[in-house]
Parts: sequence; C-alpha cells; structure tokens
Amino acid sequence: MSSVVNTRKLNTQRKKAVGFWLYLLPAIVFFIAFKYWPFIYSTILSFAKWNFVSELSWIGTKNYVSMFSKTMFVKGIKNTLSYIVFQLPGFVIFPLLFSTMLLNVKNKLAQSVYKSLLFIPTILALSICCYVWMWIYSTTYGFLNNVLMKLGLEPVQWLTDKNVAFWSIVLVCGWKYLGQNLILFMAGLMNISQDCIEAASIDGANGWQCFWRIKMPLLWPTMVYVLITSVIFAADRSFTAINILTAGGPSYSTTNLAYVIYEFAFKSYNIGIASAIAVFTSAFFLIITIVMMKTLGGFGYNEE
Repeated sequence: MSSVVNTRKLNTQRKKAVGFWLYLLPAIVFFIAFKYWPFIYSTILSFAKWNFVSELSWIGTKNYVSMFSKTMFVKGIKNTLSYIVFQLPGFVIFPLLFSTMLLNVKNKLAQSVYKSLLFIPTILALSICCYVWMWIYSTTYGFLNNVLMKLGLEPVQWLTDKNVAFWSIVLVCGWKYLGQNLILFMAGLMNISQDCIEAASIDGANGWQCFWRIKMPLLWPTMVYVLITSVIFAADRSFTAINILTAGGPSYSTTNLAYVIYEFAFKSYNIGIASAIAVFTSAFFLIITIVMMKTLGGFGYNEE
C-alpha cells in the first residue's frame, strides 16, 4: 500500500515538474534566442573580421586594440559618461520633486490632470517626440528661436552647434522619461505610512525635516532602483534622439557608445569592431551597476 502511495506522489511531483518547465519554456526560449545567444555571438564576432559579405576571418584581439584608436569611440565613452551625469536630473531629481509636489495637491482632479500632462511624453514613441522637438529646435521657424528673436536675441543652432547639440539631446531625453520615474516615486511616497509623518510633525519636525529624515530613508529602495535603471538605460534611451536629431554630430559631440556601435556595424560594416565595442559597453555598464549596487546598498534598506 505504501509503495502505491509513494508511486502516486512521485507521479504527481513529476507532473508538477513538467508543468513548471512547460510554463517556463516560452520565457527560456525568448531569453536564449533574443538575449543570451546574440551576446554570445557578438562576443565571438568581436574576435573576427567580417562585413556581412566577405568570409569571416579570425584576427584575435585586434578589434579590442584598434577600437581605442578610433576618435568616435573615445568620444562615445566621454559622451556616455556625460549623458549619465547630466540626464540624472531629468530622470531622478525632477521626478522626485514633481511627485512630492503632486501629492501635496489636495484637489484630486487637478492632481490627475497634472500627473497626466507629465506622464503623456512617456507613452509617446520617442521617434515621434524627436520629430516634434526637431520642429521646436528649427533654426528658421522653430518655437525656441522665434521666442529668442522676439526677445531681441540671436537664434541658436540647437542641433548643429557642437556646444549646444549635446544639451539639446539631454533636454529631449529628460522630458521624455520624466513621467516614468515620476509614477515610481509617487508609488513609493504613497506607500509610506502617514502615521510616521504625523508623529514627526507632532514632535515638531517641519516639512523639510520630515522629507529628509523620514520619507527619504523609506523611499531609498525606490531611489536606488531609479538611479540604477537610469544609469543602465542612459545610453539606450539617448540612441533614438541622437540618430534622428543629430546623427552623432557635429564632430561627434552628441554620439555615445550605443550610436558608435550602430555607426561601425551598419554604416561602416565593420562588424568585428562593432561587436568588440558592444562587449566593452556591456562590461562597462555591468561594472557601473555592481559598483552602484555595492555603494547604494542594493534594493533593500541600508541598516548601517
């Protein structure tokens, strides 16, 4: 009798295991086909010379050595770091500021309207946003230059001046993704118990002290998540804006590592160097992510 029961339990466990792996199979196939295999294949191609047409030839680590002699690649590294630093206000500081202000709006209808206006750019395709901003930045009939000329100022070459074009890209990306992190911060702030805030207020804490001493520590897991994802996606989120608005110019002033990969792969057809830069970029952001996770204490609360 016990052997029959054990057999049934074993069969039940096997059925559960089969069902478990069948549920996971689509996700496993997706990640292998579109995530892991492309990265493995790119790593293999980074040690080869290939242009989509000629026969693939192995050249060892020459691609990794030669890419550092490319001006565009060096500028791409510098600009990627600059994008990370200067996009953080649009990705982190302003969303946190606006989310705090919105939660203090007592009229729920007005709060919903303001929230929708700030979130609308997030749901729009970045390519569409770029074409709208292309009109805004236009030298001859753009909105910004019309305002400047009415104020008696000279028009600005927003997309062709190497001293200005970088900031134009930063503005577009910051405006586009502000709403996404705004919602995350609002969710984090709404999850904080009001009892803590009321207790601090009774003890004499003002609004500024309540924010920094109570809300900010409790909001820290959300802050860490937003910071890390903003840094990781800084290069990716800028790519479309760079491609449409400036094509990496002028004089590589707006290019970044993501666009450098595109330039070498699909304009110069140098797949080897493009793959080497892609591997370097992955390692670059992996190191930054690990350092940030260690420094910021991960996604949990820092009890030190």
